[in-house]
Amino acid sequence: MEQKSIEILRKTAEDFGAIARKVNESSKMRKNHSEEAIKYINLSMELGNELSKDIDSVAQSNNDLRNQDTIVNNTCIVLKSNLTHQKQLLETLKHKKVITPEIADGHLKRIKDLEGPLSQALEHIADIIASDNELVLLDNVLILKKKKQKEQLNKLKKLTDMALDDAEKAIQGSSSNLERGMTFVDKFRHVAQLVADKNKKELESMMQNANRGWNIAVEVNNSSKSQFEFAETVNNFTEQLHQESIAIQDLVVKKHHVFEQNLQTITVLTVLISLKFMKFLSVEEIIGTLEELDSKSIEVEDLITYITIACTDIRNIAALNYDMTDTSHLNNEIEDKSVKSTKKEIDYFNSIKREVASMTEATRFPIEGSEKNIENGKKLESTLKELIALI
Repeated sequence: MEQKSIEILRKTAEDFGAIARKVNESSKMRKNHSEEAIKYINLSMELGNELSKDIDSVAQSNNDLRNQDTIVNNTCIVLKSNLTHQKQLLETLKHKKVITPEIADGHLKRIKDLEGPLSQALEHIADIIASDNELVLLDNVLILKKKKQKEQLNKLKKLTDMALDDAEKAIQGSSSNLERGMTFVDKFRHVAQLVADKNKKELESMMQNANRGWNIAVEVNNSSKSQFEFAETVNNFTEQLHQESIAIQDLVVKKHHVFEQNLQTITVLTVLISLKFMKFLSVEEIIGTLEELDSKSIEVEDLITYITIACTDIRNIAALNYDMTDTSHLNNEIEDKSVKSTKKEIDYFNSIKREVASMTEATRFPIEGSEKNIENGKKLESTLKELIALI
């Protein structure tokens, strides 16, 4: 009976010590994963701030571009109306024989050569403005999502900091239990001699220590369960944040796709303006001819006015288009950077998710271990009580 009880005490004490060691190691692992998670959170916050600045910059630029595109569109509409008036004036002047058929027909050909490209330009500008509106909407959605993400990251940072504090406290507590467990292992190796010597005082002290051990295990168990629930909360929150980050990445990629399509349309428009619109400016050559007419009718004066306005509008369109193209290419570079940044940001979030999941998992064993050591402590106490009763 005594020998069997002594063997039970020895094995139980060894098991208690081994579990205490593993609980201590798990607490250290939890701390390491918490520190790694915080590192990636800080990196993602830093990158997120940079990305938000780029998004804000492009959003403001896209608003400005939409305004410029609207001006170009309205100017082209005015130009179209202007050409109609010029054709009417040319027919009147031709009918009254105020200008020669050569001048009239030559200018009518210039107008006809511009009307086709002008109609095409208006179609492209309509597509560009539609895309502008989509880009402005996506910009606004992104700005709000990034703001929410920043708030969530700050919350996650606070939660993870708390998890790190808990882990450090758990290390202190588990280190104390580990020291107690090692003492158990050492003392219970000599229990047979204590029984033989009928050293009730030492055996009772060991029994009280065992009682203290399993009661501390109860405290550890309750604390670990609380920590695990907290770790699960952090883990679930991280998962939600990760999904939101993927949604932001998808939105950035979608926006960049719209932007690139818009840039292609702007390129086509640029070709039309630079090759077709600018060609019309040669009409300025006939202004001098018209001004030299011996008798100038009101129609001649009106034609000169409309031609002057048309040439001014074309130059304004060309200048605005040049600015738009230049800005669009610059924005495209920032958009490319944003796409790369969001991919890098997702890598950080994957790392955060991995470390938080590992942190949560590392919290699991202290619950299981403390439950086992409650049983071990009670077994040590009851077995010692039985041995003391036999002395």
